Amino acid sequence: MILAVCLVAAAVGGGLVYTTHVDPGTETETRTVSSLTVESEYVHSAEVTEPNSVFDTGTVLDGRNTYFTRVAPVLDVAVETSYAADAASDVDVSFESVLVIRNVASEGGTVYWDERETLTTETVSGVEPGETAVASFALNSSEVDATASEIESELGASPGETETFVETDVTVEGTINGEETSSTRPIEMTLDHGGDTYTVSEPGLQSDTLDEQTERVTVERSYGPLRSAGGPLLLLVGLAGAGGLAYARRAVDLALTPAEREYLSYRDDRSEFAEWITSIRLPESVHERPEAEASTLRDLVDFAIDNDTGVVEDPATDAYHAVTDEFVYTYAPPTLAIEGDEGDKDGEGGGGNEGDGEDGGYEGEAAPGAADDEAN
Repeated sequence: MILAVCLVAAAVGGGLVYTTHVDPGTETETRTVSSLTVESEYVHSAEVTEPNSVFDTGTVLDGRNTYFTRVAPVLDVAVETSYAADAASDVDVSFESVLVIRNVASEGGTVYWDERETLTTETVSGVEPGETAVASFALNSSEVDATASEIESELGASPGETETFVETDVTVEGTINGEETSSTRPIEMTLDHGGDTYTVSEPGLQSDTLDEQTERVTVERSYGPLRSAGGPLLLLVGLAGAGGLAYARRAVDLALTPAEREYLSYRDDRSEFAEWITSIRLPESVHERPEAEASTLRDLVDFAIDNDTGVVEDPATDAYHAVTDEFVYTYAPPTLAIEGDEGDKDGEGGGGNEGDGEDGGYEGEAAPGAADDEAN
């Protein structure tokens, strides 16, 4: 059983080694051969222009969510855009930023009124991959807030919520990856006026992969480290185990005497053909037939099967017999088997003499010391 496990392990390990390192085979995968990735973001800051006890005049407050309307009312905004491509030429990046002030229903999205003002329209030409194109504009928060209030006052009502935001359309166009390409992506930045402060909400860096081109390629299959190392290890363990068992079996076999080998062969046959053997005490008349001797228990069982008879183990003779009308065929187990069986019988039956005294094992004669007892 152990040998079989070792051989199976060696076979599996060998298969893993072959399919992993010798002939791993191939697989088809999709690779991106070219693409256009555009990244855009808002960068903003506000310079302190009014004297105060906290910030020095001229201090630039940048990247904040909230600015102070009274001391730094003007928000400086830059829209920065870059792109990545395998090849590009004559690429222009265009910006169009519009300030939108509108009143919108809280539910349903109905726009009651809106006011639009173009802040900048700018084109940067000859932009290389990885280079950053920039368009800038400024927003006076006080003026924006005043414009919204003036419109509400003129209309006399504001049924929805008034919101302010900047919408910028970023267009990248030119010869990219060998093809004429034009792509436009809008981004937005919101301004929330709170009287003495204003809050800026921008989406951060926006990245889009456009014009992605792929191809199907056939590559050699690859495997993880577990299989790469596990296959050789399993093969080595299997071969080493099988070799060790073979050596151990050979060493044990060489150490056995011929009688011991014959006994082990008999025990194997006895176990294998147990279902064909019945223990029956044969009458003396059976042994009056001519007797033929079988060399092994296997030969006797084969003969019995071929002649449609059974094999009998006779407790009286410790031998195995196959009886036919004319002959009795006999196999006498090796001496080691008989001695071992007798030892078992003695061990099992020896309990009948317990308590009979030291002479319990002697039959038909006095036990040692009995004569002295009688003489006395």
